[in-house]
Amino acid sequence: MPHQPFANERDNPMTFGAPLLLLLLLLPLASLAWVASQRRHASTSFGAKILRGEATRSSIRVSKSEPRPIRSIRRLYLHLGIAGVIVAIAKPQWGKLEEPVFSHSREIIIALDLSRSMLATDVKPSRLDRSKLLIQSLLEQLVGERVGLIIFSGTAFLQIPLSSDYEILREFLPSLDPNYLPEGGSNYRAMLETAFHSFSTDSNADRFLIILSDGEATDDNWEQVVERMVAGHIRTIGLGVGTTEGSMVPDSSGGFVKDERGAVVLSRLENGTLQKIAEKTHGAYVDASSWVDLASILKATVVAGVKGEFAEQHHVRLAERFQWVLVPSLLLLLWSFYREFPVRPRPRELKLAPRRT
Repeated sequence: MPHQPFANERDNPMTFGAPLLLLLLLLPLASLAWVASQRRHASTSFGAKILRGEATRSSIRVSKSEPRPIRSIRRLYLHLGIAGVIVAIAKPQWGKLEEPVFSHSREIIIALDLSRSMLATDVKPSRLDRSKLLIQSLLEQLVGERVGLIIFSGTAFLQIPLSSDYEILREFLPSLDPNYLPEGGSNYRAMLETAFHSFSTDSNADRFLIILSDGEATDDNWEQVVERMVAGHIRTIGLGVGTTEGSMVPDSSGGFVKDERGAVVLSRLENGTLQKIAEKTHGAYVDASSWVDLASILKATVVAGVKGEFAEQHHVRLAERFQWVLVPSLLLLLWSFYREFPVRPRPRELKLAPRRT
């Protein structure tokens, strides 16, 4: 929406955004005073009696007079142009503008499981790749929400803090794999602790934690953190990425992960932890073994609680008017530089009059 000027915009006095820069006006004033003093000195000195030559594009003039007034005008325009540029960078302002400012009261933290079991292919192309696609589809449908990213396995890190700039998250997603974190497993307590401290302290914001995991938790001491999340009005959406039939987990050597007895590990979806967290935080759990519309799930969860809406406020600021000073100043500078540009005379043949005898 374009800004709307106030009715009394023209009645507001002019101010400057950076008034201290106006002190630089002393430089062109001092230079102009120096040029004037040099001109007075030249008109009274011995040099005034020396013939003066002035070359133009078409002729050469020789006289005993002082320099033509046009040269002084050029110098004046040069200094006026410099002074105008200084006034422009000092940010002249007059009049007020009223602009709508939109704010959104919804924050979303996405927690992505990077344990090695997420490489299982019971969900195509893999559990991890499916999770990345779900996140990308969610970002395409969000408008103004602040989104952050936590990655976790045996440890948890806030990789991207809450921000409305989704491009950082889009560019970062493809590089994520289980080798990104030093410890294996799925430490839910560390993930929930990190998420709890990653939300803002604004009590008006709707807070959502979206967990994409195969649910294979390696700890059971996460319930105390969930109680704090409930007190902080943080709701959880758990996405169980995997199937109950399970799949073998590929290792870094091209084979499959084996247990201590040498048997191949079969990783199955364990959704119990995700369901409990979602239930305790008044959120939702969804089986993501098939494609799901994460944006619709988020919307349904919002409707079930306090709906985060766009809030429109009006912000009043002073109108910047530097262009009204900068444009004529640049024209003065260009004109003065053009007139002062040295002329290169073209060689031509001079015919002397014959001597009279």
